[in-house]
Amino acid sequence: MMIRLRKNGRFKKKTLIWLAAASLLAGCADIDIHGKGAALAKKDAQAAVDEGGAPLRLARAARDVGDFASAADLYKRVLASKPGDSAVMAELGATQLEMGALYDGIDTFNKIGPSEPAYLDAQIGLERAHLMLSNPDKALEFADKAVAIAPKNARALVGRGVALDMLARHAEAQEQYRAALAQTPHDMGATSNLALSLAVTGQYDEGIRLLTPLARAPNATSRIRQNLALIYGLKGDDTAARALNRVDLDEQMTEKNLMFYAVARERVVK
Repeated sequence: MMIRLRKNGRFKKKTLIWLAAASLLAGCADIDIHGKGAALAKKDAQAAVDEGGAPLRLARAARDVGDFASAADLYKRVLASKPGDSAVMAELGATQLEMGALYDGIDTFNKIGPSEPAYLDAQIGLERAHLMLSNPDKALEFADKAVAIAPKNARALVGRGVALDMLARHAEAQEQYRAALAQTPHDMGATSNLALSLAVTGQYDEGIRLLTPLARAPNATSRIRQNLALIYGLKGDDTAARALNRVDLDEQMTEKNLMFYAVARERVVK
């Protein structure tokens, strides 16, 4: 992951957290989208349309390989035959967010009423959409609703934590992540966001302690490694940050990230 500076060169703590951790707020893992997989998904999607296959199964398969456009089309096909199915609508909304159609996702989630089984998913989706729109105040409103519905739901707690971090309410955010980890101790999103939040408040060693086992695990994602590199960079340990960057990035991208860390140390940490 390359982290870019804003054109005006200005950063706030909440911006830093969001740049590094956005994809983890709902527990999302990195997705490597290969042309072959996407083409296969499109072929299967077309077969579903032409031959009356299982659109919901294929929609999920397409989404799994990152073919979000085909997945969205298939979800809509399912909804045409099962109007008002809130679970399918929630999956469609989440897919629309993943493909960058944020306002379409918001519209989809808003169609799920309080009495529907997927209402919690809709509130979490709306919170996530407004985070992606850099509107943390609005995101927090939906996060509060989600936590009120399900106080022990890890996704709701992590999402609320990210909104609070973006509002520079870091101590409160850290409480949310820890509450999520009390429910699901191995939650990658909660752990990574907690580590980043700790780093932004100067608690680098604790953040490193939390993320290092995840970064060394056989199933470690590039985002986890890059988040750990970010913490090392904020701490000023460019040697460790460079080593982690080189696992996933070429030399040019590695040096650009190191430049970012140096600017962040000056304008965010100090």
